[in-house]
Amino acid sequence: MNDTVSDRHVGARGWRTGAAWGLLAVGLIAAFAHNFWEMWHRWFPAWRNRRWSLYDRFVEGESYYTHGPLVLVVSLLIVILLIRHTRIPARPSRRAGWIVLGLGLLVHLASCLARINFISCFAFIGVLAGLILLLWGTAALRRLWFPLAFLAFMVPLPEVSIAQLNFRLKMIAANWGVALANAAGVITERSGNRVFLQGEKSLVIANICNGLRTLISLLAFGALYAYVCRLRGLWRIGLFAMSVPVAVVSNSLRIVALIVVADVWTVEAATGAFHDASGLMIFVLAFGLMFGLERLVLGVRRLVGVPAKVVPLFDGVLRTDADASQWPRLVRAGAGRAGGVAAVVVCLGAGGAWWLNRSVPTAWNEQMAAKALPKSLKVDGQVWRGFDRPLDARTLTVLETSDYVNRQYVGVGAEAVDFCVIFSQDNRKGTHPPDLCLEGGGQDIIGKNDVRIPGVVGRRGPISLPCRELIVQSRHRLQHYLYTYKCGDTYTRSFWRQQFVIFTNGLLNRNAAGALIRVSTPATGDLEAARQRSRAFLRVVVSHLDRNLP
Repeated sequence: MNDTVSDRHVGARGWRTGAAWGLLAVGLIAAFAHNFWEMWHRWFPAWRNRRWSLYDRFVEGESYYTHGPLVLVVSLLIVILLIRHTRIPARPSRRAGWIVLGLGLLVHLASCLARINFISCFAFIGVLAGLILLLWGTAALRRLWFPLAFLAFMVPLPEVSIAQLNFRLKMIAANWGVALANAAGVITERSGNRVFLQGEKSLVIANICNGLRTLISLLAFGALYAYVCRLRGLWRIGLFAMSVPVAVVSNSLRIVALIVVADVWTVEAATGAFHDASGLMIFVLAFGLMFGLERLVLGVRRLVGVPAKVVPLFDGVLRTDADASQWPRLVRAGAGRAGGVAAVVVCLGAGGAWWLNRSVPTAWNEQMAAKALPKSLKVDGQVWRGFDRPLDARTLTVLETSDYVNRQYVGVGAEAVDFCVIFSQDNRKGTHPPDLCLEGGGQDIIGKNDVRIPGVVGRRGPISLPCRELIVQSRHRLQHYLYTYKCGDTYTRSFWRQQFVIFTNGLLNRNAAGALIRVSTPATGDLEAARQRSRAFLRVVVSHLDRNLP
């Protein structure tokens, strides 16, 4: 009889434990499923192109975070190894746990409302930290802090926020690579992101070779290496910081190798299989450099008489026979009242996140911009005919919107005018500053000015349009650019102001549409004539767009 009652008690406790953890898992998945889906598209930007093969959808598109899924897997493996091999007590910190969990969910909901996906992904880490505190306590969080923090490397940051770093690293890696190639006897010359070799050969230092993708993935690798290395304290932090120069040096050596292969054989050989293989070998090189730096620090400290005390990674916290029941103890910690309430709270947060995400329309909308602007325009009494120039699939993948107009307008006896508007009714990520794109493409910006164009007639009457003017030199060709940003019902020349206004409008349920509106025309013969042509054209174009776009 007693055995039967005991079996029923154990069975009921096991059912409650499974139900509590199951409900918690369902709540977490439901709360952050939308964010992980968006993050997946940042990891693999070509995933939306269903006409492509599965392999192309994984490898095409420019992403700096293709290592993201691997970070998630590595973090999970580290957690399993830590629980299996180290001592982790279960002494819950209820107050701290509820505070951290509540803040994490509030940040997540606010991010869903403001449509800032990367902050929601960071909030996911905070929610996990809150649950660990709530169920297992501060000692467990101290033991598991690294796999939690390591998850930050899987979160894609906004591309525009790192575009400047992207461009600078590209130029540094290209300069070092060309200098080393010349030192090795290969005659090369660089112009922008293009490297010219003898025999009319040329290589393009594309974004995936520029150091930023490798920098971010090598920062993750450097953090993992610093975690398990024999250094401690500030030396460990210093070794992690060395991941940045290691990434740049590794990429420079990769560029040297590509240049040598292109010079000895062909450009196709350098940009084909060797390009892909060198992308993998760069991590072997980086590992060797990190290992060498660690040995150098240990050797120098020994040499100056202050040898480092090498302590095993988990010295003093390894599990013993007394901790054999650790796994069941940690699992049972989620079956109490706190675990059940936490599961309900997370599920309620999931409902709020689902409702907020459901209220956001898709960013891949119809081409409203194309319908807003006629193909024939009358500018300064002259009729201009427009010819569409479609953007390629890779560019649209980066822009995250298919709603655009890219046309060349031609008038009788006048230089052609190129016009482009990238529009999105609900997606701030669709616009990017043209400056870095032009410089990264090998063109030199020799002049920048802030200007205003009066007399633009919009839906609310005449406005004075704030614009940014660029004078761009590309070899022997001079081009005049003029652009402005639409943010809701207003315009600005500042990208960051546009982003802030669209973000604020989204929070206040106002017009959150945004666009980059840009015109360009040749200025080789007469710069002032090109300037006047661009201004007159933009005045007419924005008048049409302002009346017809949201």
